Amino acid sequence: MGKSAQWLEKVAERHTEWVNIIKGFGEYEYAEDLVQETYLILYKYANEEKVIKDGVVSRGYLYFSLRSSFFQFYKNKRKIKKVSIDNEEYTKEVEDNTNLDEEIAYNKICTMIDDHIDEWRWYERRLFQLYRDSGLSIRGIAKETNISWVSIFNTLKNAKHELKEKFQEDYDDYINNDFEQLK
Repeated sequence: MGKSAQWLEKVAERHTEWVNIIKGFGEYEYAEDLVQETYLILYKYANEEKVIKDGVVSRGYLYFSLRSSFFQFYKNKRKIKKVSIDNEEYTKEVEDNTNLDEEIAYNKICTMIDDHIDEWRWYERRLFQLYRDSGLSIRGIAKETNISWVSIFNTLKNAKHELKEKFQEDYDDYINNDFEQLK
């Protein structure tokens, strides 16, 4: 007798949002596959009570499950198996560090931006994170939150302007591969 998976249908209703979260981690090519892998992990290790609370899918639980799947994928992607030509039964894992400086610089910029966003008032911070992470349009956010789309537009416009003004120099250094120039 197998487990019932009807509750996963409710989780899958927000499939596009889960894919956008994976894309937010920086993985575009395998985003769909990682979300499908997360569904399998949820089916195997989780249950409806953990994932769905009061009839609503827990975004936090899914976020951490998706993040865990992404990190597992990223860790395995960075390993290259080398096989000896001596017919021995061992393998050696060698990490591919070709873009390590670029990845470190990208993560540093993302961290600086996230730290700056954390200093904003809750309204601006929450609206910006909702727009960035959910994949909803301004009108979609307005519909979901009952906030005027004009207010959302102006808040996001001011937030983007502030981020561009503060981090444009660092972004230009990143684009020009001047990673050591990042603040």
